[in-house]
This record gives sequence, C-alpha cells and structure tokens, in this order.
Amino acid sequence: MKRLLLVMLSCLFTAQAGAACPQNISFGDIPFEKNSSYFDSRYAKQLQQLIEKTQTDSGYLLLEFPLFKGETDKKLREYNFWLANRRIERVKSFLTKADYNQPVVTKLLTASKEDTRTLSIHWCQQSEQATIIASTTAPAHQQLK
Repeated sequence: MKRLLLVMLSCLFTAQAGAACPQNISFGDIPFEKNSSYFDSRYAKQLQQLIEKTQTDSGYLLLEFPLFKGETDKKLREYNFWLANRRIERVKSFLTKADYNQPVVTKLLTASKEDTRTLSIHWCQQSEQATIIASTTAPAHQQLK
C-alpha cells in the first residue's frame, strides 16, 4: 500500500512537471461574467468543436485560469480562488457530460498582472509516452492509453 501511494505521488509530480505544452494549439478563451461560474451557450458550441477536433489525437487539454496577484483583501482573494476553481469545474463538467475521453490538465495562474475572468483553452500535442503520464492526472472515469 505504501509503495502504491509513492508511485501514485511520483506520477502526479511527474505529470505536473510535464504539463508544459510544447505544441500548443489555442482553442480560444471562455469569458465569465463577474461573480459567475456559468458560461454562455455559444462557448458550449466552441467546446463541442474542440471535442470533435481532439477526440482521436494524442495529447491533453490544458485549461488555464489567471488570478490577479494585486488583490490585497484576503477574503476577496479566497473568494476569487474559489470562483476560479468553480469556473474550471464547470468546463470540466461539460467535457465529462459530453464523454470527452482525453486527459484534462488545469492550471491556476496565481500571479496575473491583469484582473480578468477568462479561461484559456489549449490542446497540447504529445508523444504517446507523455500522454500516458498526463492521463494519470485525469479524472477517474478516463482510462490510460
């Protein structure tokens, strides 16, 4: 059991280190309204197109959300952190409901110089071996390649 835990942790750290996106293909951004984690239906169409284009490729989806580093109020920083995670989860939930079977990696960029409410979507093409490593961070319903 202890060995299994160590292997799982090492895979997670390896995947985080390997989450760089060498062949980054941008699929645009999804803006969110102030204090909302819901996105407009036109972005659902954008996500559906992304699913169709990447479903059979080798790689992973990278979702990035910036957090403004200039916020000085601690409670507001905590709220913004919670809301950023909620926004990411909304997009991941949409992908899960659409039976998206590729790995999804998320990043919260905690040192943004701009106050924005936009989630960036990137497709990261990988070699087969790198895809296997990235898929270890994917939700449990996804299978390793």
